[in-house]
Amino acid sequence: MLKNYFKIAWRNLLKDRQFTILNLVGLATGLACTLLIYLWVTDELNVDKFHENNSRLFQVMVKAPEAGGIATGDRTAALLATSLAAEMPEVEHAVATQNSFSGKYTLSTGDKYLKAVGMYAGKDYFNMFSFPLVQGDKNQVLSDKSSIVLSKEMAMRLFNTTENIVGRKVEWERAK
Repeated sequence: MLKNYFKIAWRNLLKDRQFTILNLVGLATGLACTLLIYLWVTDELNVDKFHENNSRLFQVMVKAPEAGGIATGDRTAALLATSLAAEMPEVEHAVATQNSFSGKYTLSTGDKYLKAVGMYAGKDYFNMFSFPLVQGDKNQVLSDKSSIVLSKEMAMRLFNTTENIVGRKVEWERAK
């Protein structure tokens, strides 16, 4: 009986081919859009959920008028972080970050020269975000304006080790 139903359905699909193709294209488009929306929503809901204080982390964004309307962005004045922490008792830590606009930097130690992409961050960065440090104290690692934090991979590329690199000298300049 089931074989008979499939045979009748197949004959009807072949009889009206334009209608069949239109339905299949619509079904495929709908499924593809649903899958893409699901992937986008899942990605948005799972960004940086690994931090210990995830429920207490917030990002300040700015709405600025432009010629085409109002633009929303994540770029705010760097002094805003200091003002928020000083004027609002609810704010325990505030940190300003900025990606390097000029692109890559050249890091050098001894006779090794490497190009790398970096980011500027305030001294409370590791108090807010729970990135693990291999060496160093998270309360002191960015207290000096000339200090940097290296990833394990970058430390291996520069020093061929990840042990006892705290205090070593690394020179940097903007790549040309």
